[in-house]
Formats: sequence, C-alpha cells, structure tokens
Amino acid sequence: MVTIRQGKMKDCADLLEVYQGTRWFYRIREEGYTTVEQIKSEHKGASFERWGWLVAEDNGKVVGEIVFRAEKNPISGRVGIIRNLDVDVRNQKLKIGTMLTRAAEDVLRNKKVVRVVATTPPAAYNYWMKVKYFARGHITDISISPAKIPQIKTSKVKMVQQKKLTKLPPSMRFSHIAYPGSLADLAAKVIDGFLEGKLLEFYTANRLVGVGAVGLVDAKTAMFVADVTKIGLSNSDIILSKTAGYASRWSVKKVKSTIPNDQLGVFTSFAKWSSTLSTDIPVTRLL
Repeated sequence: MVTIRQGKMKDCADLLEVYQGTRWFYRIREEGYTTVEQIKSEHKGASFERWGWLVAEDNGKVVGEIVFRAEKNPISGRVGIIRNLDVDVRNQKLKIGTMLTRAAEDVLRNKKVVRVVATTPPAAYNYWMKVKYFARGHITDISISPAKIPQIKTSKVKMVQQKKLTKLPPSMRFSHIAYPGSLADLAAKVIDGFLEGKLLEFYTANRLVGVGAVGLVDAKTAMFVADVTKIGLSNSDIILSKTAGYASRWSVKKVKSTIPNDQLGVFTSFAKWSSTLSTDIPVTRLL
C-alpha cells in the first residue's frame, strides 16, 4: 500500500535510487547522482527553505517525491510552484505521480494558492495533461554580452548589495515579471554557496522597487534573474540592466536568463538580446 507523507532526511537513501532512474540526463552531462550526500544537499539550506516536501512510501521504501512551494504574485495572488516530481520508473503504473501531485495541491490549496505552475520537458507533457495541467504561454532563454548592456545612470533608484545572508530574504519570495520560482532558486544557490554571486535590492525614496540575483556559472557565463514590485514597473529597465550588468565584474562573455515569453518586450526595450524559445513547457492548473 502506498502512503504519502512528509519527507525526512533519512529518505534520501531511497531517493538516490529514484534519482538515478529519473534524472538520467545528468549522467550525460557527467553530473550524475552517486552518493546520498548529493541528495541530502538538495534538501537543506536556503535552496530548500519554505519548500513543501512529500514522499510516496510503498512497503517501507520511498519510491517517489514531490517538492513544491507557494509564492506571492501581485497580479494573480498566491501561486504554487512544483519544483520537481520524481517517481521510481518501476512504480509508475501505481499512479504515484498523480497521488503526489494531488497531495501537494491539497497543501497549496490550504495556503490560499489559486493556481499551480510546473515546468516540464516535452517528454513528460502527457503526464501533466492527464492530471489536468495544460501549457500556458512559453518561456524564452535570453543572453547578451555584458558589454552590450547600456549603463543607465540615474539617482532616483538606489542599488543595495545584500551580504552574509543565510536565509532567503522576504523581498525575493515573490514573482511578478520573472518566471515563477526562478528568483528564489537563483538567490538560494548564491546563499548556499553553489554559485558565486550577489543579491541586489533596489529602492526609490526608501521604497522597494525591485530585486535581482546574479551568479557566476563558469569563466565565460553568468546567469541572472531580476524582478520588480508593482510600484517599480516604471523602473524595470534600470533594475534589469543593473542586475544583468553586474556580471561585467567577472569579465564573462555572456549573461543569460530564462523569462516568460510575454515579458520579452520589457527586456528588449533597452538592449538587443539573443533569444530562443525554450524547449521546456510551462504548465498550469487552477485550484
């Protein structure tokens, strides 16, 4: 009999075997899961702060998990985000994925979430359709040389660098024009030390108008996510350019991000980005 319950650190031993079957693509990039400590590292620190974690247990063994959270959005209210859903390939006929998804939705519904978002590769889209999640819009990968980002000089927006953080700051627990969950994810990787980087806040007359996170991927590439509050929309170009432009301090050749396609115009209004539609599919379900 399958039981859905709260995840525990001891479950990571079973999840190692699950991940080795579900995340085979990491092995192609020579980043495969080989130790329990690798699994544990994904379930602690700022990277796991405020995430819900449910596992499916069958006959005393964990055979699947779902990780999710709620995030504020000033336009659509509270949004649920499913970060990952992994089910042992040998147990997929038991509809464990559906059980985990519905259990996570119950938790999110109690948190007043109005819709849930997940991101899926094309190969898994059929599953999400079966559980009533459907494609909504597209996401776009953008990149640019930091040297081509215009330096917008202004005194009305003040940039503040956050230092010595151990937890995700409240200002980065939301999404507005950024893809849901992307700001918190990148900020957490910087806080936990997975990436060298900076967290930025932007103020006008002591009022928060935007936030940003930028991280060094390798010697040639940096990534960033920036977002604005409702009162910061008129300063979007300043906040986006200063966040992305921070990467010039590392002498990288490219800074990149993944954004909702319907927000592309906000970015192209001040710079000429290279853009490609992502093969990943954003799917949504109303609760």
